[in-house]
Amino acid sequence: MTIAEHRGKWLVLFFYPRDFTFICPTELVAFGELEADFKAEEAVVIGASTDSFFSHKAWFESDARLLRVNYPVLADTSHQLSKGFDVLLDDGASLRGTFIIDPQGVVRHITVNDLDVGRNVEETLRVLQALRSGELCPVAWKPGESTLTTYNEWVAQTFPRLSKAALARASNRLQTVRFQAGEVVIRQGDEPDRFYIVADGEVDVVRHTAEGADMPLATLRRGEVFGEIGILEETRRTADVRARSDRRSAGVGLAGLQGPARRLRSHGPGFHADRRAAQGPRCRHSIARRRRSTTIFPTGVEHPSHTSFPFRRAFDHATIRKTIS
Repeated sequence: MTIAEHRGKWLVLFFYPRDFTFICPTELVAFGELEADFKAEEAVVIGASTDSFFSHKAWFESDARLLRVNYPVLADTSHQLSKGFDVLLDDGASLRGTFIIDPQGVVRHITVNDLDVGRNVEETLRVLQALRSGELCPVAWKPGESTLTTYNEWVAQTFPRLSKAALARASNRLQTVRFQAGEVVIRQGDEPDRFYIVADGEVDVVRHTAEGADMPLATLRRGEVFGEIGILEETRRTADVRARSDRRSAGVGLAGLQGPARRLRSHGPGFHADRRAAQGPRCRHSIARRRRSTTIFPTGVEHPSHTSFPFRRAFDHATIRKTIS
């Protein structure tokens, strides 16, 4: 059995010092009692010690409490796994280390107790739930409670299935941009790098035909969104978008949006300039009160990743024998 076999899933890996001890069976039983809760979080629980397969077998057969343990318990007799996670002691036993590893193989949480103190398995479950939420979770947070993640509602309407954390990163990147009447905001044929939300004023969507004529498609007003379909579909801009009047705009580049956007394929209620350009002028658009100036929020969403996360990646090469199925 290898840790790499569980790549793509959340993994809770815990070490305990020795078989036939006083504290260790209480921890194994505690993980067993909450195994269904860990499974509900799409996580696999694996225990490990440096004892042999035969020691594990004898211990499990002699201690009735361990009949409730159904998750794998590894025999790390080579000490590769314990060394890899820095929990191996000089006498060959392991410290009480607990590691939560995400589906990409990145260790997201570490706790290590000395030999005399058992760990809190309910806290391990709580941390896993917080990590999987993808949000900013305050102290002692539990599922169902509010988080500290805040985001712009317009961004949320445009991408309703993005996580709150991704929406918050997008909202933090909003910036104000000013355009003069007639200035081009999006140019037909350009590569997409951002989308916009009209906060005030109006813009015109115009497509250039092969014959050299300009075909007006629509006018966008406050609260409408444009430019996101080119990013979602990874296609070049299919129309110009021009400021109808002097306007303020705000927005953020979308360099990191492509990954989550491709998975979402979910578009909000705003105006989709790229799509309307492809459909032609027959499409209807919402009516809004005309403004003298226009404000646009160009908006960006970073891919939720942990490229700068300081913890090590989980050991992929340590092959350990599975002793309990």
